[in-house]
Amino acid sequence: MKFCVECFGCRANQAEVQEWILDLEKAGYAFTHHQAEADFGILNTCSVTAKAERDVVRAVNRAFRRTHIPWIIAGCSVTHDGENLKRRFPGYVFLDNKEKADMAAEVKRRFPQDSNLIFHSAFRSRLFLKIHDGCNFRCTYCIVPSLRGPSRSRPLEAIMRRARYAAALGYREFILTGINLSSYGFDLFPRHSLLEVVQGLAEIPGVEFIRLSSLDPRYLRYDFIQGLKATGKVCPSFHFSFQSGSDSVLKRMKRGSKVAEYRRILDMFRRLFPDANLGADFITGFPEETEKEHRETVEFISNSSLNYLHVFPYSPRPGTAAARMDPLPSHVVRYRAGELKQINRNLRFAFRESRLGRTLEAVIIEETPNFSMAVTDNYLSVRMPPTRGFKQKRVSLRLTRVVNDNLCEGEPVDQPKVRIQH
Repeated sequence: MKFCVECFGCRANQAEVQEWILDLEKAGYAFTHHQAEADFGILNTCSVTAKAERDVVRAVNRAFRRTHIPWIIAGCSVTHDGENLKRRFPGYVFLDNKEKADMAAEVKRRFPQDSNLIFHSAFRSRLFLKIHDGCNFRCTYCIVPSLRGPSRSRPLEAIMRRARYAAALGYREFILTGINLSSYGFDLFPRHSLLEVVQGLAEIPGVEFIRLSSLDPRYLRYDFIQGLKATGKVCPSFHFSFQSGSDSVLKRMKRGSKVAEYRRILDMFRRLFPDANLGADFITGFPEETEKEHRETVEFISNSSLNYLHVFPYSPRPGTAAARMDPLPSHVVRYRAGELKQINRNLRFAFRESRLGRTLEAVIIEETPNFSMAVTDNYLSVRMPPTRGFKQKRVSLRLTRVVNDNLCEGEPVDQPKVRIQH
């Protein structure tokens, strides 16, 4: 029996989907990228912004009209607006964030089959490994704690067991994900830490790269960064949930951080990982944000060592404290978001140009007859001549050209090139 998956939202959602695929393939179900081949589908949803919710509804509507297979709709949108979805799309299965916890068991119950086969879908080099869920903070703009619940860490041995299994399948890069990744282990007894997870992964044979998803600045200390460096396997690519470069806006957001701390954090990472690709989230057009506060964010970014931004125009979420604040006119929000997005494009392009001619380590994520796609340790997407026989292996490549702010071109170093098929 074949199944397909669709996913919206954060890396935690992507990690959940990958885990479902691994578990279902182990149980004898075959994953396919093509809905026309599938016997059923699974959709993992997101409600972090109003736009994300609209995208989910469009996807469910498209599946409802165009495919003729049963679907399991799971995740944040179901938790947030499940009754409305059930009315609009009768006949589908809807699982909220608690119910989706054991997706494999749910699938086996609804789509039973007898199979002793174990499948493994076409090679993948990178695994999103979810180690944490929920959040104990109450940032004024964020709906996630009400959808995901309190902070919960996956037991350390369970993480290592999953990682060993994935490494044996050939996964070489492990991206650690969580709703608040930095808070990993604080709820466990005995207490563990994110650094312990990284150190444990580094000891597993086959693990070449360890990448961290978004880091909360409230947890970052120098000894933690030193520990990451000491493993020798942590990718020089780090992303931070800053959200603003204005202290007064951060206070209204209840972020518990100040801009001076952000500068200190960036300096520490740059000192220990001098070639790192550093990025951060920013919400622009937050309620009551003045032009002066916006300029403070622009000035902070311009004078920082950041190399890229994730820009989110503020989206009011019902039930949050920020939704009761005075909103800005939509055209002001769009203008300020556009300004930050242009800064992001400039930063990304400049970082890629600064790496031209350098040799970088990477993993191949896609092979075609005419080219291979790789992701470098500092998170650059690189198109290169076909390099056969290096699936799920570490490769060295040299950057030769910047195509745009998303794509570079490169060539393998000390590895045979393959003749391009015409």
